[in-house]
Amino acid sequence: MKQQQLKEPHFNGEFEDSDSETEDNNSKKKTTLIMNVSDTQYDVVKFVGKKLFKWILQYEPDATNWDMFWTDAAVQPETLGKMQPYQKINHFPGMYSLARKNHLGRNLMKMRKQFTLEYKFFPQTWLLPAEYGDFKSQFVKGKARTFIIKPEASCQGRGIFLTRNLNDVNPNDHYVAQRYLLRPFLIEGLKFDLRVYVLLAGTDPMRIYVYQDGLVRFATEPYVPPNTSNLDDMCMHLTNYAINKENPNFVFNKDASRMDIGHKRSIKAVFGKLEEEGHDIKKLWQDMYEIFIKTFCAVQPILSHHYRSCQPDNYANNMCFEILGFDIFLNHKLQPILLEVNHTPSFTTDTPLDSMIKKNLIRDTLKLMNVNLKAKEQIIASRKESLQQRVLTGKKVKLTMEEKVTQMKQQEQQRNGYENAHLGDYVKIYPLEDSQKYDKYIEFASSLQDSWTGTNIKRNQKKNMKESQTPQQQQQIKINVVRAPFKPNTPVKNLPKLQNILRPESIIVHGEDEQVSAKVNKLSNIKMQPRQQSEPPVLRGKQTVKKQIQLVIPKPCLQPKLFDMEQIGQDKYNNKRQQQYQEMMFAK
Repeated sequence: MKQQQLKEPHFNGEFEDSDSETEDNNSKKKTTLIMNVSDTQYDVVKFVGKKLFKWILQYEPDATNWDMFWTDAAVQPETLGKMQPYQKINHFPGMYSLARKNHLGRNLMKMRKQFTLEYKFFPQTWLLPAEYGDFKSQFVKGKARTFIIKPEASCQGRGIFLTRNLNDVNPNDHYVAQRYLLRPFLIEGLKFDLRVYVLLAGTDPMRIYVYQDGLVRFATEPYVPPNTSNLDDMCMHLTNYAINKENPNFVFNKDASRMDIGHKRSIKAVFGKLEEEGHDIKKLWQDMYEIFIKTFCAVQPILSHHYRSCQPDNYANNMCFEILGFDIFLNHKLQPILLEVNHTPSFTTDTPLDSMIKKNLIRDTLKLMNVNLKAKEQIIASRKESLQQRVLTGKKVKLTMEEKVTQMKQQEQQRNGYENAHLGDYVKIYPLEDSQKYDKYIEFASSLQDSWTGTNIKRNQKKNMKESQTPQQQQQIKINVVRAPFKPNTPVKNLPKLQNILRPESIIVHGEDEQVSAKVNKLSNIKMQPRQQSEPPVLRGKQTVKKQIQLVIPKPCLQPKLFDMEQIGQDKYNNKRQQQYQEMMFAK
């Protein structure tokens, strides 16, 4: 790793792609991967793709011949559905379930109701205005409680404020309200939070990796517990970089070799000092790993549903990946608490610290996702082989469930072997040998998803209907129709005879008239020519007997669309045979 970093070109935080679309550049497209950067503003992404991986940068937003698409926006299901198996994109559809503050709070609160102790890693949350009544009950006379109010879809600290007065909150506005976390862990008297980068590389099964370096963002004013006089001091209570960098007290990092200086530092530098002071950093990492896994478990069914709907045949589970920024608060006991999740963390590189960490992060991510020409050629070759088989046989090769499971396991083993050898600064936290303990969270989240989408409504209706019916009713519903097997385009003369298709026991007779029953039984002895009609004859003529009789004729087993009904209707011979059939049934 150190030798590789020494050979890499230096990134100073800025990048300008001077190459244009020349004939020489176009000739390289066949032997070089293409990275579409039309929808990203970050120079570090372009630098890594161009200088480190030697890819061709593409700036046309409507182009489709790319291999890697990096976007700063959310990915819609339609985009993933149109992608080729060898293409990759840096977002998952449906990630709003974590990225938006209101969706994150809703999903985690549902899990907390079922698993109270296991999901206590985030502040108590209210979604306004829906839960305004419950939130209003928190304001009790004699108890000064501080709440932090956040717009449900904002970022970089915009619109956030602290309050102890209910009148400061408009009951009709959409906010996410949380209990303010008191007694933070302080370094040099300052409050701080962690920006931990977590990579989601698959949804079913989930594949989760945690980068071992990140950012520690400090407030710029010494911390004082909230009171009525300092609630408006955002540079004391909030650690957002976008807010604190405007403070004159903010100290920028100017030396990549000194990542323990300034109001933004590296996680490795800060954790190193804490470990020297005797704190258990390994336990802190393990506690954060638990938070990351449980958070993803709460939305795994949503993400998996979106992915399978768009790419049902991608058994490698590798066309999407996403770097998420988890913001972690540490209390006075060095216990981590989740604040929020960012699905588009900032890759701005305005300091040497940012340039170093984010360049290495993106490089290790793209390498871990196995974006290379050899993997692309293998996928294309496999796809050509399946297409050739389809041309030769005239049928699309459909895999059985067992074959699909086998392929998924083979692809998973191949990914495990590659990724374990190319982790870089990542650590794999899921799946591991003890991953079964998280199954109960995913199963409960799946039941919530089914209830919300109505997936299990029809299943429950059928089950309840079956349980409410008597055995006699169930037996009456079952009509014993023997369906003769046949192939499409079978000549009429080769079709089975009617008496072999429509047997006497398949006709239910409601009544006690023995003569009618005897007439029905005569059907088995009728010798008829093959009939070119798809419907049983309609009863006409004598339809009255001594007692009310109802003949329930089952549907024919032959599909009407296999026959030309107009030609049958004009066939006088068939009409004559139909009339003879009716007269035979009701002859005295």
